[in-house]
Amino acid sequence: MLFVGAAVLIAAVAGSVYNATQHVPDFYTEALYVEPTTAHEDGEVLEEQVFAFSNQVKKPRPWSLRLTDKQINSWLAADLKEKFPELLPEHIEDPRIAVKGKTLLVGCKYNGQSLHSVLAVSLDCYLVEGEPNVVGIQLHNVTAGALPIPIGQLLSEIDTYAGKADIPIRWQQRDGDPVALVTIPSTGKEIDGEIRIDALEFKDGEILLSGETIKTEQELKEEDAATEQALPAASEVQESADES
Repeated sequence: MLFVGAAVLIAAVAGSVYNATQHVPDFYTEALYVEPTTAHEDGEVLEEQVFAFSNQVKKPRPWSLRLTDKQINSWLAADLKEKFPELLPEHIEDPRIAVKGKTLLVGCKYNGQSLHSVLAVSLDCYLVEGEPNVVGIQLHNVTAGALPIPIGQLLSEIDTYAGKADIPIRWQQRDGDPVALVTIPSTGKEIDGEIRIDALEFKDGEILLSGETIKTEQELKEEDAATEQALPAASEVQESADES
């Protein structure tokens, strides 16, 4: 009788755990569906915006970028697998995002040998005060279905993929959560100056990024030197014109 009771208890716990892993977060259910007739069009608009933005930041001037989670999800649904088939890790399918208030929610399907569930994580992204062009990404509420899962493996995966993409990451703690500190390069081969990020904002359904590309100190010195060299020549031309 005791054995039967223990077996029933184990089955009940196992069933509860399984059911918890099958829970699908509301945000993921909403984000998963993408209108097929407009997905490609929305994805193309996103690519055009990002391309135009990449050109904007190359020259000294203010710039900004506004993206919606709808655009990003359309691109993820219609273009990710086609254009970057090797990007997603094995067993990961249908990544989606949602911006709820100031929080970025990320979810995906995980189809492993022993687990089929929806993985989700909440991210708070912000510019780090006192560190130019450093973005802090705070991770919390990492779940498989409704069950919290250890975050260590996720951090290891993030380090691995960041290393492959040559993205330097530092880690620190904030309110007991891990925070990835990502430095956005301020210079580049095709950038005429230095990139300065002034604002990174998340609000319902939108991601906003703004800043300015400014001339470097070296460029300003070279311009000043060129101006100083040009002044005597201009004076000589003026004097010749006055004499004649």
